[in-house]
Amino acid sequence: MHARLGSVRRQHQTLGRGQMGNSATRAIHGRIRVAPPGNITLYLLLFKLVTAISIIASPFWLGALFFTNPQNYSVASSLICVPLLAAVAAVTIAHFTQSDSYLRRLLMAGLVAHMVASSVFLWVGYFIYGGVADAFHYWTVGLQLAEDFQIVGWGAFHGPYWSTNLINNICGIASLLLGDALPTLFIVFSLISLAGGYLYYRAFTIAFPDGDRWLFGLLVLLSPSILFWSSFVGKDSLIQYFIALTCLGFARLTQQLGAKGVLLCAVGLAGALLVRAHVASMLAIAITFPYVAGKSRAGGAGTAARILLIPVLLGGTYLLISQAGNLIDLQNDNSEGIFQEADALTRTSQTGGSAFNIGTSLPVRIAESPFLLFRPFPWEMRNVMSLAPAAESIGWMLLFWFRRREIWLTLRRWRDPYVAFLLVYSVVFLITFGGAISNLGILLRQRIMVTPFVLMLICARQKPRVAGAPERPAKNGWFARVRASRSERIPNGA
Repeated sequence: MHARLGSVRRQHQTLGRGQMGNSATRAIHGRIRVAPPGNITLYLLLFKLVTAISIIASPFWLGALFFTNPQNYSVASSLICVPLLAAVAAVTIAHFTQSDSYLRRLLMAGLVAHMVASSVFLWVGYFIYGGVADAFHYWTVGLQLAEDFQIVGWGAFHGPYWSTNLINNICGIASLLLGDALPTLFIVFSLISLAGGYLYYRAFTIAFPDGDRWLFGLLVLLSPSILFWSSFVGKDSLIQYFIALTCLGFARLTQQLGAKGVLLCAVGLAGALLVRAHVASMLAIAITFPYVAGKSRAGGAGTAARILLIPVLLGGTYLLISQAGNLIDLQNDNSEGIFQEADALTRTSQTGGSAFNIGTSLPVRIAESPFLLFRPFPWEMRNVMSLAPAAESIGWMLLFWFRRREIWLTLRRWRDPYVAFLLVYSVVFLITFGGAISNLGILLRQRIMVTPFVLMLICARQKPRVAGAPERPAKNGWFARVRASRSERIPNGA
C-alpha cells in the first residue's frame, strides 16, 4: 500500500511539471487523507434511501409521468420508450463505472431520482402552473413543426439554430421520431442532465483528486434544486451538459495540455453558445483568467505558452462576448444604457408572488449577489411551493458553515488554474444575475448553472480527521478497492 501511494505521489509530481500553475496546483493537490469509511457508509445509506422511497412511490410518480394529461399526448409509445431508455441508461452506467462501485451506485440512484423529478415537474407544470411552462410550449411548437415537415420537408426546421428556436427544432425532430410522446421527451432531457452530473463528477476527480468526491457526487447528482430544474424539456438540461463538458475539458488542460482537453472545451463552449450565449461568454472569461493571473511554468516553455495562448483566448473571449450580445439583443454600447437595461430587466422579473429586492438600486443588488446562493431565506416563504427551496437554502448555509475552514483554504489557492476558473465564473455569474434578476422562481432555475462550481469549491479539500483518530478499515475491502482504483486512474487524466 505504501509503495502504491508513493507511486501515485511521483505521478502527481511528474504531471505537475506540465500544469499551467504547477506550484499552486501541487499545493492544493497535496496529500489529504481520504474521507473515513463511516462517511461512505452514510452516503450509501442515502442512496438506498432515495432508491427505496422512489420504488415505494413509483405508482404515484409513474402515474404522474404517463397519465397527467393523457388526452393531450400519446401514452402507448411512452410506455414502450421510457422503460427502454431507462434500461439503456442503466446498462451504460454499469459499463462506464465497472471500476468504481461508489459511482455506479450513485448514478443508479441519480437515474431513478431524475426520472422522479421529471415526473414531478410534469405534474406540477399542469396542475400548479396551469400548463404555463416553457416545456409545454417547446413541445407544442415541436408538434407543429413535425406537421409542417409533412408539407415542406426539412424547410420546416428553420433558423436561427440557437437559443429558443434550437429547442423548438429539437422537439420537432423528436416528434417526428417518437410522435406526441411528451413523457418520453421529458425523460430524454432528464437523462441529458444526468450525463451532465457525471461529467461534473469526472471533472472534479481530475481537478481535485484528493478532494471529497463522495460528497461532491452526492450533492451534484441528488440536490433537489438541480434535479427539479434540469429534468424537463428546455434549455436547462442542455446547458448543464455543455457547462459540465467545458469543466471536464479545462480540468484536463490544467493537468496536461492536449488535443482532447482543447476539443472538450471547444465543444462545451460551442454548445453553451448555442443554448445560452451569455453563459458561454462567462465560461470563456473564466478559462482566460488563469492564463493571465495564474503562475506560469518555469522556463521558456511556460513563457512561450503564455505568449501564444493569451491572445488566442482573449480573442476567443471577445468573440464569444460579442456574439452573446448579438444573440440576446444587447445593443447598448455605453455603461448608462447597460445599467438602464439591467434595471428594466429587474422590473420585468419582479412579477407574481416571488418578487424580491423590490425598489433596490443596481449597486445594492450587486452587493447582495453572493447571498443569491442562499435565497429564499426562511422569512421569504410566501406559499407552500417555496417551502422546499427554503429548506434547501438552510442546508446550503449549514454546509458552508461546517466546511468554512476547507473553503477558506481552497480560496487561498486562487492562483491554482482550476480554482481560479471556478471563482471567476461564480463571481461573474452571481454579479450578472444578481444585478438583473429579482424573482425567486427565475433565480432558482438559473442558479443551477453555478451551483456545481460552488460545490467544487466546497468539496475541493477533505475535512481533516480528528487528531489521533485511528484508521478504520473498510468492510470487505470495498473502500480499499475503490480508493486504489480511483487513485491509480485519476492521475492519468482518465
